Amino acid sequence: MKKRLIFLSLMIFCVSTTMLGIGPDKQMTKVKGIISEHFSNYASGKMLFVDVNSQEMYVMNKNVVLQTFQISSSKYGEGEIPNSMKTPLGVHFIAKKVGDDADINTIFKSRVNTKKKAIPNSQKFRDKDLITTRIMWLEGGEERNSLGAKSSMRRYIYIHGTPDEDLLGRPASHGCIRMRNIDVYALYEFVEEGTPVVIWKDGYLKPDVIADLPEITPKLSKKEEKKAIRLKRKEARRGAANL
Repeated sequence: MKKRLIFLSLMIFCVSTTMLGIGPDKQMTKVKGIISEHFSNYASGKMLFVDVNSQEMYVMNKNVVLQTFQISSSKYGEGEIPNSMKTPLGVHFIAKKVGDDADINTIFKSRVNTKKKAIPNSQKFRDKDLITTRIMWLEGGEERNSLGAKSSMRRYIYIHGTPDEDLLGRPASHGCIRMRNIDVYALYEFVEEGTPVVIWKDGYLKPDVIADLPEITPKLSKKEEKKAIRLKRKEARRGAANL
């Protein structure tokens, strides 16, 4: 069963843009225009573009849109203030992937597999802000979303599955990017740690990116992860000061 699901997830990203009906779509043209103007340095490889306005995620590789997924961003709006439960905007990176061997609909607590499963759209699991199936933990790549208490990683901003699949397509989360469970399962197989993620809303200004993330592997302790990120930020700030 697991092999069949992995095969299905990989097949999603083999669908051509023609089959997806992407060519003439105005929204697609708009997204590509934004990326060309502000984020062209990320367009040469894999990239996720989350459009808060349309509540959609665009999965891209080499400036080609491979797939579009419905998402839910925060029902409290957008921002980087700690404890605000808002979705941070701007450039991010996937800092850590969690859930390699978990079944679809598995519930995670503090990134630990509980071995329990949620039932999508069941009232039993409604409005509990559960994290299911897979986790892609984000860290910011700009000063506004990576420094101190505003760090998206410290705020535990994830891309993850949700049992509230019927709410996708509108803001409903507590800050994270929610996805349908089969979609997040597929996405997890496609991306790697370090893949850039842009969270966009109309009116968002061109970013002031300060750093790429260091490579982070599960072998690092939480303390070591934080130290590695701090060192990388210091290097970036020193480099910027010498420009």
